[in-house]
Amino acid sequence: MMAANPRFLSTVAVLIGLLCNGSAGAADREIRVNQDGLERLAWLVDGRLDTASPAPLIVALHGYRKPEEALTLRAEPARLGWDRLAALARENGFIVVFPAAYRGKWSLVPGLENAKQEDGSPIDDVGFLLSLVAAFVADNLADPERLYLTGISDGAIMTHRLICRNDSPFAAAAALIGTAHEDHIGDCDPSYSPAVMQVHGDNDSVLPYEGWIFRSGREVSVAEVMDHWRRRHGCTGQKGERLEDIDPDDGSTVLKLEWTGCARDPNVLLFKVKGGGHSVPALDAPVRDDPKRKINRDLDTMAEVWRFVSQVKRSGP
Repeated sequence: MMAANPRFLSTVAVLIGLLCNGSAGAADREIRVNQDGLERLAWLVDGRLDTASPAPLIVALHGYRKPEEALTLRAEPARLGWDRLAALARENGFIVVFPAAYRGKWSLVPGLENAKQEDGSPIDDVGFLLSLVAAFVADNLADPERLYLTGISDGAIMTHRLICRNDSPFAAAAALIGTAHEDHIGDCDPSYSPAVMQVHGDNDSVLPYEGWIFRSGREVSVAEVMDHWRRRHGCTGQKGERLEDIDPDDGSTVLKLEWTGCARDPNVLLFKVKGGGHSVPALDAPVRDDPKRKINRDLDTMAEVWRFVSQVKRSGP
């Protein structure tokens, strides 16, 4: 189902098996594996209510971290900022795994903030992530029909890279405040088209809504990436809904756009944060006086991620 290093896969599977034996709803657990001489880390929240049956799995990819911050996160994984998703896993009986990028940078494309080994050779993040997922499936912990992916910022770009691969195992994905590199979307021809959800602010100055040009190429606009997945799913229409402005003082509102007439439902969904910047909306986001640093407080993004992906299986809704 997915291309993965067999030796690496067996190592990860053994470690996951050792870590996951025990009661459901246990505390966060750390996974450490060796990938070609590199120590790779991930944090696991096992919310399974029935440890005898495979459960839905969400892989959550963090955004860019400075090297010194990445080292801190090795000791304090809670600072990855996914607390709400972890709580939802425990409440709803799914597994969520938070892989760590080597030195805080995902290997997106050559020249675009790629982490490298000491000898200058690239890091195989694709192999690491697909092997991690394959190990959960091999150990009968994750349901191969219900494998999901989400990412923030650079993690969102990595999300689109993975779901565009022909061997992608994911049934659905949610990209948050980041779209796709042109090299990935240009060659995007997966054997299975996942349901795709996007959350993005139209006032994002880091990864702009209209796209951005890097030395290594271009991050495509939100409109382009949504149109790509609309066409993949054969969608013919669209409907929109403005969500309740729960906090009028946050300087932003949310427009929910759904594509209709698709091959199946749900397929393609966009939450456009009008006036939103480079931050993930949250109902309990900190209140900030600085207008440039405000976070939208009208959308429970992680709950929407789970609601969206949980409706989808590889074999159908």
